[in-house]
Amino acid sequence: MANCRSLTYHSIGNATNGAVKKNGPRMGKKAEILEGLNDEAPALRRYSRALCAGAGHALSDELVQSALQSVGARIRAKELRPADLLEARIEAYAALTAMAAKRLINTQRPAPRHPPVVHGLAELSFEDRAALLLVSLEGLGYAAAARIVGAPRETLLARLMRARASLGAVGLPPADIETGARRAASHLRIVK
Repeated sequence: MANCRSLTYHSIGNATNGAVKKNGPRMGKKAEILEGLNDEAPALRRYSRALCAGAGHALSDELVQSALQSVGARIRAKELRPADLLEARIEAYAALTAMAAKRLINTQRPAPRHPPVVHGLAELSFEDRAALLLVSLEGLGYAAAARIVGAPRETLLARLMRARASLGAVGLPPADIETGARRAASHLRIVK
């Protein structure tokens, strides 16, 4: 795990030997955004591992690394000029989602040892899984999630409803809104 962290910092270009340099002269806006992307690596890794649904940690970590390198390179080359860290974060999620869509076409199903929620996620289409995870796991709003998956807001909402219905059909219902009780998928949030 420390090795992946070191690679991530190295790929963005803001640290040496895996340690972030925080002292020194005032950084420019671009440098602050690049450093902030380094701090997003754990959240991207969480999303990637859930998106890969049992395909393996190595693949999900590789996707995170590639997404961070891609966004970092585009920022440094001035192809991408994010206004702030939130916009850069959305671009990193979008890059990760696009790369995962290509890489996960012919992946195997999760091993039987994985918990039921992983099997439930693996049964969803990639688009439905991405919509569900961006909103429920990562806590992003509908507009940001729609931008990440490259679909209109209404399409995202339809995918989200399908994903929730599919998980409910396999015995992984979301929280009961009236009582607030959570069941099998307690780590997923419902965002209105």
